[in-house]
Amino acid sequence: MDILFHHSYNLDLLNLLNIVGGDSPYKSLYPQVYSEFGQPLSLDSREILQQVSVALGSTLISPPIMFVLSIMPQFDKAPLLDLMLDQDGYLAALEQNEPRLLPQKDQLFLLFQVLAPVIQEIELLGFREYWLSEFLPIVEERVDQMENSLFRLKFIEGVNRFFTQENLPEEMHIFLGALNAQHGVRLTSHNSVVDISFTDQKILDFSLHEVIQSSVSTLNIPDLLHPLVKDPFIQLAFEKSKSVTAFENIETYIYENIVEACKVYLLFKHGYMPDPYAYLQSHQQGAFILAVILLDFLEWNPGSADTLAIAMKSWMDQKPVGNLMTLYQQTMQRAGKEIGDS
Repeated sequence: MDILFHHSYNLDLLNLLNIVGGDSPYKSLYPQVYSEFGQPLSLDSREILQQVSVALGSTLISPPIMFVLSIMPQFDKAPLLDLMLDQDGYLAALEQNEPRLLPQKDQLFLLFQVLAPVIQEIELLGFREYWLSEFLPIVEERVDQMENSLFRLKFIEGVNRFFTQENLPEEMHIFLGALNAQHGVRLTSHNSVVDISFTDQKILDFSLHEVIQSSVSTLNIPDLLHPLVKDPFIQLAFEKSKSVTAFENIETYIYENIVEACKVYLLFKHGYMPDPYAYLQSHQQGAFILAVILLDFLEWNPGSADTLAIAMKSWMDQKPVGNLMTLYQQTMQRAGKEIGDS
């Protein structure tokens, strides 16, 4: 798998819709941008944005639009208005890439048609020229920083080795947005949009989650660890986590703990996360108890931790079921943490 970073005028143009609405909570994040494009925006466009926000149930208009547009080829480069008004092209992309969205095609076409005049007005106000001069240079600099970081820390090689190439997509695309309002947005095909203000760790943490979910599932790791459902300590941890994580069953809890352990281990191993145990203690109020135990095994058994499948088989060979409370206590002691610390 290769990890590729990009900038996209189209995605920041969609992000601008979150900022220029009359009562947008995000205009305080970008006061100069709001002054340039929000204040001169027509009343008609403001009302359209308000209506769309109400219909979507969110002041963040761009994420669902980004997601549904990302099924189209060249969605990040082709003229945005052309993409949104090309019903035949969009229908073909739906049928090929996201057939589950076909029942919503009429609503999506209507949404694009409603927003098209607003986008046209914003472009007439000169947003493209503004973006090229004010935002493109800083986004390009952040792209360079991320590319250099991955190369220097050999992160991609580590991910490919850990999961093995055949269990990963060929490419993962991460778009860096100048106006992402400090949010991450998931696109189709395991791709994502993140804010340039995110740290390297946060960019990779957010962007890798779905890829790791898929790889863990493909490797049948949840089936291998299924006997853990009988462990009283994990049963208790799951029950306590419900109010925080909203996982519906213990199998999902175990699965997401495996995903979190893999992600944190790779970030730690390659220098992006200096204190992974402190992170897991604070993340989701410390709900990922099993991830702590798995991280400890991966850290202290480098021979078997070269690939995930070998590591998890080796760990299960030690018959951890019934001993997870003891393993957790030993892990926290070895990490120099008090149980309950945050």
